[in-house]
Amino acid sequence: MDILMQLNSFILIFVRTASMIFFIPFLGARNVPRVFKIGLALLISLILISIVKIDATIISADLLTLTAGIAGEIIIGFTIGLISKLVFSAMEMAGEIIGFQMGFSIVNVIDPQTSTHVPIIGQFHTILATLIFLTINAHHLFIAAIAESFTLVPPMRLALTNQMFAGIMTLSRDIFVLAIRIGAPVIVALFITNIALAIVSKTMPQMNVMMVGFPITIAGGLLIMVLSLPLFANLVQRAFEGMKGDFFNILSVMVR
Repeated sequence: MDILMQLNSFILIFVRTASMIFFIPFLGARNVPRVFKIGLALLISLILISIVKIDATIISADLLTLTAGIAGEIIIGFTIGLISKLVFSAMEMAGEIIGFQMGFSIVNVIDPQTSTHVPIIGQFHTILATLIFLTINAHHLFIAAIAESFTLVPPMRLALTNQMFAGIMTLSRDIFVLAIRIGAPVIVALFITNIALAIVSKTMPQMNVMMVGFPITIAGGLLIMVLSLPLFANLVQRAFEGMKGDFFNILSVMVR
């Protein structure tokens, strides 16, 4: 019976870990081999089984109850991945807003992680955010989050509460605000540029403002974007450092 309980505990740990790995950015990308993801999940699970303290009395040997527990572990892993994905979505959103203001709204590239079309400025922001993410070792947060999640939400104790959904909605709102803050320098600069071009078009009707304004908008947008890179790096670093608190706030209200 003890061996069966240990096996069930390992299955629950593995499912939660694998779910997180399959949903988080980078590791969850389509171009990462599934064998590598599963192998990494097995390695982390083998480490956690000797570290995480799981109450054996809450691990049921009943197949139906165990299946429900596995479904709960998938939800927890997905939630951890969703929180991290939202932060990167802010980078893409900011890039899409900037690209629209610069006239790059139809210039898309293929994102190798999702195999979808994304704005070129958004892809640039994502790549830059990835470098910052790895530089500050923010990827270690996922290992810490999956380990601490077993303390916050023990297996078989998941509860989908109103506080959890409210927390995710609040986080989504904050991510939208982050996207606006990242794109604010370029948005404001291009807004002023467009006002100036509108004034010029009124004072000099013979000038083709569209032909003149298009390269000015692109050059001005790229220049301001380069000058605002320190601000971008600061905002992104603070967002990544705040992910641990986001993990704790959401997971702490998911237990019954």
